[in-house]
Amino acid sequence: MSRTSGWLISRSGAIAPPSGSLLNAAYLVRLTCGSWSRDVIVEFADSSLVVSNGYAEEVARRFLRDVEPPQHLRVDVSGSVSVLVGPRESTVEATGRASDEIEDGPSRARTHRRGASSP
Repeated sequence: MSRTSGWLISRSGAIAPPSGSLLNAAYLVRLTCGSWSRDVIVEFADSSLVVSNGYAEEVARRFLRDVEPPQHLRVDVSGSVSVLVGPRESTVEATGRASDEIEDGPSRARTHRRGASSP
């Protein structure tokens, strides 16, 4: 699957609101795209809204076509969504592959020695 295909929601669940947060309810939504995965925190300003895994997934679903989804979202009492922490920094090349591929994607071991020439 290429990065241009978009992200998929693989799971979600309630979490304690991040430290320092004044919001009442938070969910962690895990997104995957091929071998990459990203976590999106969705916080709700008012837990009297019918907050649930499904609602958190619905909010995250708006960002599935982004190259990099935001890391932290807030849903206000009115239902409007704000991005608290934007996407991870990534450089996407013409191939659609992110510069963080080594971190999250498959890689193979290589031997590098100082002063040795590469074949």
